[in-house]
Amino acid sequence: MEHSEVDPAPVPEERDYEAALRPKSLAEFEGQPRVREQLGLVLDAARHRGSTPDHVLLSGPPGLGKTTLAMIIAAEMGTGLRISSGPAIQHAGDLAAILSGLDEGDVLFLDEIHRLSRPAEEMLYLAMEDFRVDVVVGKGPGATAIPLDIPRFTLVGATTRAGLLPGPLRDRFGFTA
Repeated sequence: MEHSEVDPAPVPEERDYEAALRPKSLAEFEGQPRVREQLGLVLDAARHRGSTPDHVLLSGPPGLGKTTLAMIIAAEMGTGLRISSGPAIQHAGDLAAILSGLDEGDVLFLDEIHRLSRPAEEMLYLAMEDFRVDVVVGKGPGATAIPLDIPRFTLVGATTRAGLLPGPLRDRFGFTA
């Protein structure tokens, strides 16, 4: 079937064109000079320490470049980028699978982070602070939690509704914009 000009479905050629237009570095990112400057300091400090950057929370209306900034963070740090969203992570096990598949230093971008399920959110607390998750094996009184170390990573959370984020999650981000 031929693609119609009014069909909203993405066309592969358009994806390639749009990807070429997307900024690849903070220097290329237009607008939001305060965010660009402060994020640059965060990334420079991480490079100087030889560590991963602090976790980053980006909030604001659609179209401000939250996804682009996550891509830039990964590019600037020379690491991989894994993209998911709050609604896509229905169970804590889904999040554990994503986290255990990361490589050292990777950036995990979670769009609509305010829509994470409560169990996934609670698993994320430990992952963000101690870079480990507790995987529960079994059910009921015989269930046991097995600690699983995960690679150090940088979480970039994006939300259009920062007020819906629980305080304990919001407090775990070292940089918010």
